[in-house]
Amino acid sequence: MKVAVIGGGIIGLFAAYYLKEEEVTIFEKEELGFGSVHAAGLIEPYRFDKINSLSMIKKMLKFRKEGVTTLKEVDKSWLLTLLRELERKPPQDAWDTVREMAAFSLSEYKRMAEERNDFMYKEDGLLEVYSSTQDLEKGLEEERKSPFKNKFEEVDIEGFAGGIFFPELSRLSTESFIERMKKEINAKVVKKEVSHIKEGKIGTRKYDVVIVTAGVNSREFIKVPLTAFRGVGFRVKGKPVLNYPFVHVKRGIAISPLDDHVKLTGGFDADFSAQDRREEILNSSSDLIKIEEIIDIKSGFRPCSPDGFPILGKVGNVIISTGACRLGWSYAPAIGKAAADLVYDRRKDYGYLSRFVKE
Repeated sequence: MKVAVIGGGIIGLFAAYYLKEEEVTIFEKEELGFGSVHAAGLIEPYRFDKINSLSMIKKMLKFRKEGVTTLKEVDKSWLLTLLRELERKPPQDAWDTVREMAAFSLSEYKRMAEERNDFMYKEDGLLEVYSSTQDLEKGLEEERKSPFKNKFEEVDIEGFAGGIFFPELSRLSTESFIERMKKEINAKVVKKEVSHIKEGKIGTRKYDVVIVTAGVNSREFIKVPLTAFRGVGFRVKGKPVLNYPFVHVKRGIAISPLDDHVKLTGGFDADFSAQDRREEILNSSSDLIKIEEIIDIKSGFRPCSPDGFPILGKVGNVIISTGACRLGWSYAPAIGKAAADLVYDRRKDYGYLSRFVKE
């Protein structure tokens, strides 16, 4: 079977990974992983944000007021869908599906690390730190109501109002994992931007199936409501105030100490432009980590659906797999596997996750 994958980010790579037996061609205009490596590498699928809720909108407006995020531009169809479905509860099967996807993704990263841990995989949990007792109480209440029912505990952290520790979560080096995936996949890579698909054809080559994993650009191939939230990642040498992975909730800063560097990420800007706010993020994190050297800086767009759930579905011989917002890495194995299952007709659709994908 001839399969084209449009987009060589982490989801596209996992789709190719689960289709090793087929003749796969990945189309990516930049280097493989280019749009994904900026992420913190925190595998935290249980840290799910339901976007179309008043609490999330209030949080975003608060972040905007405090300068944590900017709201420059959003996709119009995304915004209209979000407003139309504000506070609408997804069916139970949607939560059941993403709960299964969360467990699968966590287990796949662990399995791959047991085979060969060449991507700095660590299972040491994640800590969320809070600046105020009021915000900490709100965070604890949100966890008590979480449909995932994941493990967490309140902890005392010197220099902060407190924290919430999630012992079941893991992390990795995104850069190292992309290198691992390059070795794992059996695919031809074409460095090319694809502008359209016609009857399974890209250029003059016809494919049996085309998988679109191009993030927010996926809407150019199938009309789905997606918008972009930009993030920035820094690989640095330095000393964080805490020696384990943590997220400063109020500032939206994540810090993950790894074997030979520290990953620092920030930003959740509604913005399609080429500009990022790297200097502001560095300034905001200056008391959280003493940076000695910046190794490199990468930025990318998080493709967000109107409610935060992934978008998975098939129209004719075109499959779309995207929309996990800031949890792209956390759900990537499961989303890539779902795309492969759609290729093989193991599934016809993914219920609620396929509702935007129509013939």
